[in-house]
Amino acid sequence: MKKSDVVIIGGSAAGLMAAVTLRKRSPEKTVTVIRNVVKTPVPCGIPYIYGIMGQVDKDLIPDQMAIDQGIEILCQEVTDIDRAKKEVLFTDGGQIAYDKLIIGTGSKPFVPPLPGIDKTNVFTISKDPIYLQQIYTALEPARKVVVIGGGFIGVEMAEQIALMGQKAGAEKSVTVVEMLPRCLMLACEEDFCIEVEAELKNIGITVKTNAQAGEITGQDKVDGVKLADGEVLPADVVIIGIGAQANIDLALKCGLDADPRGGVTVDKYMQTSDSDIFAAGDCTTKFSFITGKPSGIRLASVACSEGMIAASNLDAKNRETLGALGAFSTKVGNRAVAAAGLTTKAATDEGIDFVVGEAIAPNRHPGHLPGSIPDMKIKLLFRKDNGEVIGGHVSGGEAASDMVNIIAVAIQAHLTAEQLAIMQYATHPLMTSSPLTYHVMLAAENAAIKLG
Repeated sequence: MKKSDVVIIGGSAAGLMAAVTLRKRSPEKTVTVIRNVVKTPVPCGIPYIYGIMGQVDKDLIPDQMAIDQGIEILCQEVTDIDRAKKEVLFTDGGQIAYDKLIIGTGSKPFVPPLPGIDKTNVFTISKDPIYLQQIYTALEPARKVVVIGGGFIGVEMAEQIALMGQKAGAEKSVTVVEMLPRCLMLACEEDFCIEVEAELKNIGITVKTNAQAGEITGQDKVDGVKLADGEVLPADVVIIGIGAQANIDLALKCGLDADPRGGVTVDKYMQTSDSDIFAAGDCTTKFSFITGKPSGIRLASVACSEGMIAASNLDAKNRETLGALGAFSTKVGNRAVAAAGLTTKAATDEGIDFVVGEAIAPNRHPGHLPGSIPDMKIKLLFRKDNGEVIGGHVSGGEAASDMVNIIAVAIQAHLTAEQLAIMQYATHPLMTSSPLTYHVMLAAENAAIKLG
């Protein structure tokens, strides 16, 4: 029987990071990654297949990267794990034995129980290149597209589908349906959400917030989306992008502790209820770095961290997860927005007393230089009791993503407003604001003054 020292089920962010970490830290071990797709898409790049990149093949993680590091990749569908024999079983009757196992089965799109959800040309966003190509093929001739869900995946898909039509010289009518008052509202400050919606509208996308899909209409093939208020939106294609749920079917089948809502149960070392099995990524339970409460955050960045932690702990407990922080960024039209930690609404809902430090300044100095955005904004949240930063939100140019990474590190390091205000930051006329008005420093100082 074939055997590998470490078998990893799942070939996306968590699984690949676990494999690479093992080859670096334990080069004597054999490592086998099992995946059920022909190639692994870059998860966060999926929306850009349909606009900027223009084809599925441009959004694939090359296998050679893993092969060059001595990682074996098997394309197989796993049916079960025999924990007593320490074997992974395949649909074709084969199996592979392991000493240690890492489960990184990820998440699957949440499919709402809408009447008509099974009609032709209704798609979720699955990390399978064959399925993603089916979406592309359906979108090419489509003229009316409805995207259900105004979170990151929904907003990005809507933008790129509109761009797809522009590139082809046959514009598409794209509508986003979001049940919350604003798109991106779970992750971003409301005023920044308003900016994103304005960018969508500038592109020609219709945004319907406080709106809920009630039914997918049509015969065998979709022809519209009926909203809860009775309005019908014509549609040739419907994209469902309202979140994901942990893929725990395999874990449940082999008897591991798992929660259908939270994921495979793991401890702070990413170890499951079986001492020889670890799990990482979207399929696992998570807790908030800030509150310690259960968290539904599922991001590739979190998955990579957990994959590294799981791989590091197979033989000895060397690393612990700090919990899920939640650091996001996206760009829609000409505006980039990024967020880390809590929003003001989330902090208020948690009963946390906080102060806000804000700053608005150009992202270049002087402000007339190329690429200047005169109103780049930052909003930082600090606890009143100890001054520690618990959230940060940036809107402006592409540097927003890197700036929010500063904030994410600061949150995890428990830095205070006073510390952030007097830290030293790199600045350059062509790339950042002036050192006199550097956004993080200025916002932190404004908050420090409020904190006294």
